Amino acid sequence: MINNYRKLVNRLSPWQIALLAALVYGAWAAFVNSEHGNQVALKAGLVQGSYAFVSTWLISFIAKSMLAYWGYSQGVRWSAMSVSWLVMLAIPVLLHTWQQTPDLLEAILPGLAIGSLYLWSYCQQLQEPA
Repeated sequence: MINNYRKLVNRLSPWQIALLAALVYGAWAAFVNSEHGNQVALKAGLVQGSYAFVSTWLISFIAKSMLAYWGYSQGVRWSAMSVSWLVMLAIPVLLHTWQQTPDLLEAILPGLAIGSLYLWSYCQQLQEPA
């Protein structure tokens, strides 16, 4: 299973991974807001899907670019993951601070946890192109 995941990660571009994230997170947001009507569900899905796309593309692009530029050593992998993680953290913190979200940590924690797992696995599985 890990080998299949590694092949998939190395075959997909950051754009393709971001599109998958947008579809999954957008569909989830639309589903959980569907009881409030189609308009609200559509808006929630588009907003969350858009954010998921931009964030996933950006952190994947940063990580892949750092690895391609500085090499695929374990130190560079951790550096790429750290820089990307800080970007992944900064985006929702800035948006929620701007919107004055009262429970900022609670609002971003699930996405940060899932994003951290994705980012770790992505950075560990990327391989130098043959």
